[in-house]
Amino acid sequence: MRVFVLALALAAHPLHSTHTELREEPGGRLTVTVRAFTEDLQAAARRAQGAADDSSLARYVRGRLGLRDAGGREIPLAWAGARVDGEMTFLTLTAVARQGMAGATLRQEMLTELFDDQVNVVQVRRPAGDASLLFLPGDRPKTLP
Repeated sequence: MRVFVLALALAAHPLHSTHTELREEPGGRLTVTVRAFTEDLQAAARRAQGAADDSSLARYVRGRLGLRDAGGREIPLAWAGARVDGEMTFLTLTAVARQGMAGATLRQEMLTELFDDQVNVVQVRRPAGDASLLFLPGDRPKTLP
């Protein structure tokens, strides 16, 4: 019976992952969009913030996702909202990188406190070229290529 229940749980949601797109527009304007499984995201927000409403999600995301410029200064991320689409939630944040993104570092630790096999994929879209980064539990911030 235990094996059957485990098999059902794995079939329902076998992946622990997020997909983040960091898009840099002219003038240093940044849009960060995170796609995550709604169930996982709500569980993480409840655990960290005690609730899973919009403001709790915003606090959770800003606590687990961060940008610093080449000088090590935090680039504040402004919450732009969340949209649920089926099993997925799309989170949007915006920022301005006045010094540009060259040498900036990114931290993407979302859901790693819940899942040992969490994988956070980040696609960086910049006028200077696109790049991909992969974050696993325990990873330190990474310099943007």
